[in-house]
Amino acid sequence: MELNDLKTAESHEEGSQCFLLSADGKISDAFVVVQGPDSPAFRLAKRAQRSKLLTLRQQGEDLEAYDFLPLDVDMAVDLVKDWGGITDQGEPVPYSKKRCRELLSQSPVNVDRILDFCGERVNFTKG
Repeated sequence: MELNDLKTAESHEEGSQCFLLSADGKISDAFVVVQGPDSPAFRLAKRAQRSKLLTLRQQGEDLEAYDFLPLDVDMAVDLVKDWGGITDQGEPVPYSKKRCRELLSQSPVNVDRILDFCGERVNFTKG
């Protein structure tokens, strides 16, 4: 086996298109480009999420009743590096972290979709 065939970091950092779900639950034309679990962005996002959880625990937060969506939104936003097919009144919406956070804060189903997509390494392999 060729050495280059064993390397995964580059394709995970490049990212893959994850098509988003519309409000009716159907796969839409809108997509985000997300970085995979072998990317530095994923490792940093995971570390930040763990750090926030530890802080919550130290503050005595009841984790059984805690709404983790904001932590998941943070992680998803950290993994998204671009998007496409997203419009507002027919006009393309340029990607920015701020706009991504606004969208995902109002779309928990797509936060889950992005995180589930990232959990499948096959989504970042070529061939």
